[in-house]
Amino acid sequence: MAVVTLAAWAALTWPLALHMDGIWAQHAIGDPGDDPVARYQPELFVGGDRLQNAFIQTVVIDNVRHLRNPYLDLSEGAAGPTPLRTSSLDVPWTPLVALLWPLVGLQAAYNATLVLSTLATGLAAFGWLRRHTRWPLLAGAGALAYTFTPHHLSQLASHFNAVMWWAFPAALWAFEVALERHRSGRSWLRPALAVGAVAVVVAVSGEYHLALYLTAMLCFLAVFELASAWLDRRPAPWAPAGVVTAGVALGVAYTLVVFAYVFRGGDVQGGNGDYEEVLRLAPGSALWLVRRDLATLGEGMVYVGWAVVALAAAGLVVALVGRGRARDARPHAVLAVPLLFLTLGPAADLGAVRPYRFLAEHVSVVGLQRVPQRLMVLTSLVLVLLAVCALDLAAERLLAAWPRLAPVAAAALLAGTVLVLNDYVVARNVIMEDVADNRVVTALRAAGDQAGPILGVPVRGQVSATSYVAALSRRRALNAYNQTPAPWQDERMRQLGPIGAGRVDPAAVEILRATGTTQLVVINEPHIYKPGRWRTVIDRLVASGHLRLVTADGPFALLELT
Repeated sequence: MAVVTLAAWAALTWPLALHMDGIWAQHAIGDPGDDPVARYQPELFVGGDRLQNAFIQTVVIDNVRHLRNPYLDLSEGAAGPTPLRTSSLDVPWTPLVALLWPLVGLQAAYNATLVLSTLATGLAAFGWLRRHTRWPLLAGAGALAYTFTPHHLSQLASHFNAVMWWAFPAALWAFEVALERHRSGRSWLRPALAVGAVAVVVAVSGEYHLALYLTAMLCFLAVFELASAWLDRRPAPWAPAGVVTAGVALGVAYTLVVFAYVFRGGDVQGGNGDYEEVLRLAPGSALWLVRRDLATLGEGMVYVGWAVVALAAAGLVVALVGRGRARDARPHAVLAVPLLFLTLGPAADLGAVRPYRFLAEHVSVVGLQRVPQRLMVLTSLVLVLLAVCALDLAAERLLAAWPRLAPVAAAALLAGTVLVLNDYVVARNVIMEDVADNRVVTALRAAGDQAGPILGVPVRGQVSATSYVAALSRRRALNAYNQTPAPWQDERMRQLGPIGAGRVDPAAVEILRATGTTQLVVINEPHIYKPGRWRTVIDRLVASGHLRLVTADGPFALLELT
């Protein structure tokens, strides 16, 4: 299973396997060039969360190495009245980056976490699904379908939460083992503790959405199991449920305490809670689940295809009315419909009847979901499980009548799996050149942090490209991609903003001198600068007399204050 998962990863992310030190990005198949990634050339630099993910891990690593508070972000928003903070420790992957970074470089170390998290997801899903079918081949097919769901691959190329998908099948696997051992009178403590450990790891990672989903899922399963035991008049698993609940509670307590500390009572939710953001990012309709031509990359991706949806519908019936192994999937069958509804968000509305908006306005947990589709980490897992249940029953009936058809059934399953994975190719992969050895980055690194912070241009909020350059050059930056409440940072960026258009006014010069900033990095970002505009901005900055050009290399130009 490990070999097959890695082979599928290499095929679906090709040619990343040949350029593990490159920056992986995606654009939709058939994109006319609207996406900056589709227009990428070596002289361009396309920002995104993929760069910020690597940057924040360097911040945590530096804090640990210097025995500092791990939640401080001393690299962004430099020279401010107070340091910024971060709630993202990105465990368990940050320690791996710390080990590999000195050996292979930052980007290769970060890409290694993408590979290993995918492997962990495939193996955890296989182990869990193996409990719901007698055929390992079927469990493997389901694990591949979950691991390489388009939403997961799309998020892997951008958002941090994708490297935590392994946690859901792993927690479910340990939870079911704990209950099974409790029912048979065997030792159940270790798997129950494993469930709690997974919940704590997800919480410490700083991924709020996944911590919320995992907490809700485990609490529901614990209540469902206790209620089922009461209805069936068998001993209730109070002890394992209590251990699991304690682990979940520990994760929740950590999240509440750390978020209160990091955000200091300020605005934690950011864009969350804004229903306009939900409407902007939500799928256009429920057909986005099954229509490949409607699939859009990024947060709106919910495509799983007709095959999985149809089989899951059959598996829903099997799980609700069946016996034996199918019965074990009953709690997930109960969850399937509400999960789909919550994942689709406004796309589940029926004309003037808008149940999702009603929930968003009256249930705070739902209202805080700026991107309902992130629930795909659980929704796609439940759909795959139900599809496996349907195929398991069909295979059982078929092979009971015609045992000699087993090789044919296996071949059909293998072919179907390949077709599903091929159908899941909805994007083109682009491997951007890393800039670790860029002359501008090298010059910044040589100058050292004693030369003061740098300013990334264009000057705007949430600019990950500058953060990434700061990480590679080991320098601090005036810019910040950080949710810590800091009105002073917003005001500072507003005053420096005109520099991004090539205008240098006295107020901006005063800020640069007051913060000890003498070096600016002008970044050729295609979603900001149209072709030729980057060079025009550099020329205007130099013509102002306040700055001089030191060197330019590829997508970067280094300017110094005169």
